[in-house]
Amino acid sequence: MGVNVQVFKAIQVDEKRGIASIQFSRAENNNSLNNTLIQEINVCIDQFEEDDEIKIIVLKGNTSTFCTGMDFKAMADQTEEAMTGEDDPLAYYGLLKKITLSSKIFIAAVEGKVNAGGIGIVAACDFVLAGQEATFGLSEALFGLLPACVLPFLIQRVGFHKAKWLTLITQPINLEKAIQIGLVDEFSSDLENLVRITSLRLLKLESNTVHDLKNYMAKLWIINDETQELAVKKIKGLLHSDKVQSNIHNFVHYNKFPWEK
Repeated sequence: MGVNVQVFKAIQVDEKRGIASIQFSRAENNNSLNNTLIQEINVCIDQFEEDDEIKIIVLKGNTSTFCTGMDFKAMADQTEEAMTGEDDPLAYYGLLKKITLSSKIFIAAVEGKVNAGGIGIVAACDFVLAGQEATFGLSEALFGLLPACVLPFLIQRVGFHKAKWLTLITQPINLEKAIQIGLVDEFSSDLENLVRITSLRLLKLESNTVHDLKNYMAKLWIINDETQELAVKKIKGLLHSDKVQSNIHNFVHYNKFPWEK
């Protein structure tokens, strides 16, 4: 069946032999997250969910950047694409939750930089495969923000202490450290081949089995309605605070961090 023929603005989609690939295509904005990108990914996942031939969904960026999180420029300029509306943090959290509960196996194929909300996408995936130049960081705290929607999924992947450590350290970690804390599963200088080899094994699994596993494991963890409400409420409050708005504006327009006067 596949994805309906349509023109996407922020992603590129490909299907081949049971594997669907969704590539973030906002290179001019460092593959940052805006409303269009999240909406288009959601559309694809929903349609692939109804396609019995698709068993694996690969999420990827480009060679220099996987995803850098929220689009600060759109936020500072207060455009319609900014993720500051009433339902926008909920849409992002909903995307992460959808990935963790999908009957499809999600592989994050990571090259280059991953930051902030991009970490949430990586953490939500079932497999994280990386190239040797990949780096991973949570920079939100520098701007008075918290990775509120990211943390439930990051804790699930790397544990409570390492998630808090990554939040507080704020600087990117390299591939070696990411493997050490469990954020990355495997790496290769030939990432495309690693994804291919991994997928060949995973294609043997039935989607019903994958769906049963994910739903069972979801009952063992805290990603529930209460967690969602807490996370979304927290990030909404922070995003609309004058202090955070000022910090983001000064960074985007003057390249100044909050501690630089």
